[in-house]
Amino acid sequence: MRKVRTFSNDKELVLRRRNHIVKIATKLIVKKGYNRINTRELAAALGMSTGGLYHYIGSKEDILHLIINFASELPDQTLSTLNKKLKHVAPTKSLIESVKVYIETVENNRDFLNFINHIMLSLTPGDRKIVYEAESRVVEYFENLLLEGIEKGEFVALDTRLIANNVVAIANAWANRGWYLKRYYTLEQYSSEQIETLISQISKCQANS
Repeated sequence: MRKVRTFSNDKELVLRRRNHIVKIATKLIVKKGYNRINTRELAAALGMSTGGLYHYIGSKEDILHLIINFASELPDQTLSTLNKKLKHVAPTKSLIESVKVYIETVENNRDFLNFINHIMLSLTPGDRKIVYEAESRVVEYFENLLLEGIEKGEFVALDTRLIANNVVAIANAWANRGWYLKRYYTLEQYSSEQIETLISQISKCQANS
C-alpha cells in the first residue's frame, strides 16, 4: 500500500474523508480523465477548500494512490468477512455465496475497478505490483475454496488456478461489459447463470450423473 501524507492524527476521520475523496475523485476522473481534473475542481466537488483537501493528501498524485489503495483493499475486506462467515459452511455453498458476493462487490465499485483497468499500463511498477498482488489474493481465495471442495469430495479434480481466474474474470466481465449485459440480464440473473454453469463444471455429483 502507498503511504499518503496527512496532517490529521484522527485516523477514523482521515479514513472517512479519504473514502469520500476517492468516491468523488473517481467519478470526476471517469467523466473527464485524470489529466483534466485539478485539486481545485475536486475540492469544489467535495464541498471543501483546496487547503482543506490538502489536509488529507499531499498532492494530486496522492489521489491516484488513494484510488489504487482503495481498489486493492476492497476485495480483501470483502473476502475476509466472507471467510469468517463461511468458515464452517460446506465448500459448494461457500463457493456459491462467495462468487455471488464478489460479483455484487464488483458491481457496487465498478467505477474504481474500470478506472484501474484503464490506467493499468501507465502505472508505475510499484503501483502495478499493488494491483497485481490484490488480484492474486482474490484468485488464491477462490482457489482455496476449490481445493477444499476437491479434498472433501464435492468437486472434481480440475485446474483450480484456472477456474479461480475464471471466477474473477466473470465478475470483471460484468464491470467491463455491463453496458451490454444489462440489456439482457439483471445482476441477479447474470450471477445465477454464471454460478450454475460453474457448479455444473466442477460438481462431482453432476460429473458422475
